[in-house]
Amino acid sequence: MNPLAIAIVANLVLGVVLLGLLYRKRGDDTERLTEPGQALDRYRMVHPTARGGASLAADGRAALIDLADGSAGLVERRGRRWNARALDPGVIAGVDDANDGAITIRFADFGWPKARVLLADPVDRRRWTDRLAALRSAAASTRDKSVNHA
Repeated sequence: MNPLAIAIVANLVLGVVLLGLLYRKRGDDTERLTEPGQALDRYRMVHPTARGGASLAADGRAALIDLADGSAGLVERRGRRWNARALDPGVIAGVDDANDGAITIRFADFGWPKARVLLADPVDRRRWTDRLAALRSAAASTRDKSVNHA
């Protein structure tokens, strides 16, 4: 048998095997948060000493964390991974409250995409919008105006 034909057949077999493994690994991506304790557990994976409560998104893909020390955090599903982030002053570039019940958080860090948290309760949504806007304005008021750079 021709060595080129052997190489072609070997590559085809390897390609089919790798596609099968990729399909098997992909699996089902339906994991969602169903209770505040789950959101806090996800947040504690990055911030082990965190204590507090959580406001779950209606779709179960995110939660805003209300920490006992007065600070805030975010847990969000991105693809197959849960990401957790502390929402400190200076981290938030903007907050929008959409008509569809979602809060959109834009971050000052260009490496973290904006987050969209769908809160069903309008009172809870207003409370979080005000709190996140206050974090944003607190950072803006403490920024050193003498520094003139990007």
